[in-house]
Amino acid sequence: MRFVFILSLLLLSFTLGFRASAADFYVTSVIRDVPMSKGEIVPKDYYINAGVNNGLQEGVVLDVRRKMITYDNINSRVIGNTAIKIAKIKVIHSDGNFSIARMVKWNERDKTPLAGYDGVMIGDLIEVASNQ
Repeated sequence: MRFVFILSLLLLSFTLGFRASAADFYVTSVIRDVPMSKGEIVPKDYYINAGVNNGLQEGVVLDVRRKMITYDNINSRVIGNTAIKIAKIKVIHSDGNFSIARMVKWNERDKTPLAGYDGVMIGDLIEVASNQ
C-alpha cells in the first residue's frame, strides 16, 4: 500500500512540476515517414512552438533538454527538478510561430544521465545552442 502511495505521489509531482510556462519553447509534435524496407532509416521532423517571431531562422542549432525529477528515495521526497541536455537539432523550416527541426546529434550515453526514452519526445524543452 505504501508503494502505491509513493508511486501516486511521484506521478502527481511529475505532472504538476513539469508544466511548461508560456515562455518555454518545447517539442509539440514528432512526425516521421513509415520505412518502406527493412533497415531503412527515416528522418523525424520535430515541431517546435517557436518560429521567426521568436528569432528562430533556418540553420539554427538548438539544444534539447528533458526535465526530470530528482527524488530522495531514503526520505521519500522530491528534492527538485533538473533539465538534462539530451540532443542537438537543427531548424530546417521556420514560420511565424512554429519551426521544424531534424536531429543533428544525440548526446553520448556515457556523458548523459539516464533520461528514459532514447529519443526526442513531445514536451522536451528547446533552447538555442551555445556553440553554433
